Amino acid sequence: MAMTKYYAIVVPGLERVAWKDIRAKLYDVQLIAEESGRLLFEYSGAPRDLLYLRSVENVYILIRSIRGLSQSRKSLGIIFKQVVNADFQAASMIHKEAHRSKGKKKLTFRVVSNKLGRHNFRRVDVQKAVEKAISDKYGWRLTRQDPILEVRIDLEEDQALLGFKLSRETMRTRTYKVVHLPASLKPTIAYCMVLLSRSTSTDVFVDPMCGAGTIAIERALAGAYRKVIGGDVEESVVRAARSNVDASRRSVDLVVWNVSAIPLKDNTVDRIVCNLPFGKQTRSSFGNQKLYANFFREAARISRPGGRAVVLTSDRELVSELIRKHPSINMERYLRIDLLGIRAYIYVMNIR
Repeated sequence: MAMTKYYAIVVPGLERVAWKDIRAKLYDVQLIAEESGRLLFEYSGAPRDLLYLRSVENVYILIRSIRGLSQSRKSLGIIFKQVVNADFQAASMIHKEAHRSKGKKKLTFRVVSNKLGRHNFRRVDVQKAVEKAISDKYGWRLTRQDPILEVRIDLEEDQALLGFKLSRETMRTRTYKVVHLPASLKPTIAYCMVLLSRSTSTDVFVDPMCGAGTIAIERALAGAYRKVIGGDVEESVVRAARSNVDASRRSVDLVVWNVSAIPLKDNTVDRIVCNLPFGKQTRSSFGNQKLYANFFREAARISRPGGRAVVLTSDRELVSELIRKHPSINMERYLRIDLLGIRAYIYVMNIR
């Protein structure tokens, strides 16, 4: 099959983790470019396989890169002409194949636009230029609610990227998330943290502060395991996690416990992955000092030698300090990510 160009939207900072996952999942795939929050690649396989990627937020068919734009409103005319000359029909056929659509429905569409930089026109002007070009050429009906097709244009300074959305919203939100909690972790981040833990089919995997159960569920969906356990201090939170686990149709043990005294024996856990509470979103920063200290003490106790721990935090200094205090915990690396405008860090640690 011929190579088709695509791009994936990724949580900024997790591009390389996501690309490693894409290479492992897909046959005959080649990276074109890695940008902040975006991976451009060529792929010759079945487009439907792209819908099962778990490390990315969304996948788009790359329609066209538009260059040579300026701050002037003349750029709107250039964008209009480029869109008119682009082949959306081929992209719509790929979309149809991926979703196994049948029949000859009247196609509906919408345009999503983003703009960075100073221009003498608004983001909505870019959106309207693309909408008019598509309507004029194909006669598709423009609608804001539940369109069959979605076109995206990202204008950054003097260039724009035009894409055709292949994935659905459930790629990033997941169908199992039937109950949401404040500060709940993005499933794509949870999955990437699971990847970083290098879990195996014989692991006992634990999330000591499981919240809505996202990390535990992503581990259970990722492949075979001996046991997956999630715990939290509040019974209502564990009930919420139970609803999501039931929706995932996976086996996860959920327990009400306090992270200061996890009811597990010493040296019995292979992988610990946890979203540590952010002071800005949940508890106070002062309260987190004690909470984090309890977490690291218990993590060191219950982990087997040779185990791994992966944690997400916004408090780099506190985590680095606690790692230094525990000789059995060795930091392998950390990744800085952009979490909804908050600078956060994923720490990957080995247990001696």
